[in-house]
Amino acid sequence: MFKTIAEALARKPERLLWCFAAYYVAQIAVRLLMPHGLRIDEAQQVYLSQWLLAGYDAQPPLYNWAQYAVFAVTGNYLFGLAALKAVMLFSIMASYYVLGRMVLGSGAYAALACLGLFLTPQVFWQAQRDLTHTTATMLLVNLLMIAVVQTIRKPGLPTYLALGAAIGFGMLTKYNFAILLPGLALTVLALPDDRSRLFDWRILLTAAVALIIVAPHLQWLVYNVEVASEVTARRMAEDSEHVGRLVEILIGTSSLLANSALIIAPAAVLMLAAVGPRFLQALKSRDPWSDFFLRLTVGILLTLFAMILAVTFTTLRDRWLMPLLQLVPLLLCLKLRAASLDGRAALARIAPAALLVMALLLPGTYAATRFDATSRYRQPFDAFAETFRRQTGIETAGLIVTVNWYNAGNLKMQFPDSPVVTTDFDNLRLPYEWPGEHPIVLIWRGKPKIPDALAQWLADETGLDAATLGTETVHLPYTGFPNRMAEAFQYIVVRPNRALTQNQPRPAPAAEADVWSSLQQQAAAMFGRLASVPLAAGKPRHLAITEATDWPCTESLRARV
Repeated sequence: MFKTIAEALARKPERLLWCFAAYYVAQIAVRLLMPHGLRIDEAQQVYLSQWLLAGYDAQPPLYNWAQYAVFAVTGNYLFGLAALKAVMLFSIMASYYVLGRMVLGSGAYAALACLGLFLTPQVFWQAQRDLTHTTATMLLVNLLMIAVVQTIRKPGLPTYLALGAAIGFGMLTKYNFAILLPGLALTVLALPDDRSRLFDWRILLTAAVALIIVAPHLQWLVYNVEVASEVTARRMAEDSEHVGRLVEILIGTSSLLANSALIIAPAAVLMLAAVGPRFLQALKSRDPWSDFFLRLTVGILLTLFAMILAVTFTTLRDRWLMPLLQLVPLLLCLKLRAASLDGRAALARIAPAALLVMALLLPGTYAATRFDATSRYRQPFDAFAETFRRQTGIETAGLIVTVNWYNAGNLKMQFPDSPVVTTDFDNLRLPYEWPGEHPIVLIWRGKPKIPDALAQWLADETGLDAATLGTETVHLPYTGFPNRMAEAFQYIVVRPNRALTQNQPRPAPAAEADVWSSLQQQAAAMFGRLASVPLAAGKPRHLAITEATDWPCTESLRARV
């Protein structure tokens, strides 16, 4: 069967896109069949979907915006996560094919390049399970290169505007997208016949469009640079403690080379299998487009090396490098074409094996969770939600507070009508009400002792001492493994009357009541609620706000209750 399909692909290579479409639709079904615990990136998307902001954390907001919109349309968190991921990954393959057709002039070689990209582990495995912002970056890299190629070939106002849009939206995916731009500019400058494209007056329109698109986030970034840079800087300097500067440079360089080889190797092996020993000879072949993409790749690597020399970059993760090196399979195909090798024969030779791998990945993705009792997919948040509702009679909390975004995202999926916040995102706030029937609920995992961050939040917000409140413990097994106990759930229900009893508040004076009335008016102007979707478990209800604000002050809370 695979041989028959491969022969059909060799005749009409564009059919490969139908194979990718079927594959990613099947991946949606696989995700829905898997246990409903969220992985880290999935949980973050669910948690952050409560806001529509110009910035959130260490990543630009484009993927968050897209996920927010998809949740609003689908009305279901799990399906929304799987659907956006499938659309994003298919769009990467489709745009890569379009780019390949533009520079290779051959559908067979373009399909071969797509398979080279797809069979990279960071694409077929990591991107399917975890990566969010990185997939958006990969898509925008493809769209940027399509705009660049079109501008070089047929410069016009539309191509310059499209170039600006690709740059602007690319900068809203991941900050490492910017590393591509200097190398791209230098590569174009090296083209004697085409460098004039950079000195055309329309390049000012390109810059203007890019700046307009990225301006709201840049404004946010100015006031939140620490939030945006702290996590990335810490990850990239993981191995820099207690070593000298020279050792840091050696560690960073080795990390760059090792992870670059990890990304490039699968495509190189695929091309070697496609054309045999002639692959090594083909690497010496040249044509204008192969020179262009080779200079661009070398320019990106040199930019990264310069960054290692200039700052403390000791850990360059493969997922971080992937969008910067995703054009290598295309470069290798350009080399094969320059050597006048038969693209259709090469595609027919490796397509059966590639399609077989694609088919095996579907059950493989499911099996990876079927036999792993402790995977994040099997964390029993759904069972906890059911137990919590049964024990407390609370369907909707006035506010759920937890200690990290992983818990927060999973809890938001199980309690879609309850606002959920976490103490590790102290730059994000939500308005909330605190009537007796909708209490504040503090939830964490592990030991019964309340985490210090939650205790401090409780004291700041309500004036209550956590030590005076009773903690409830829920022990549950991993989903599907009744004999394997997961980490315990702990929760505290905080009702307004507890604050009244402990703090012995006096009747609020008129001035204080006026202050609270004023705060209510300001909040009403500042916070807007979107229409909610159906309130079934796992279905999102959005609370949209335009900016992060301070929590209501403790005195005002006491006056209100």
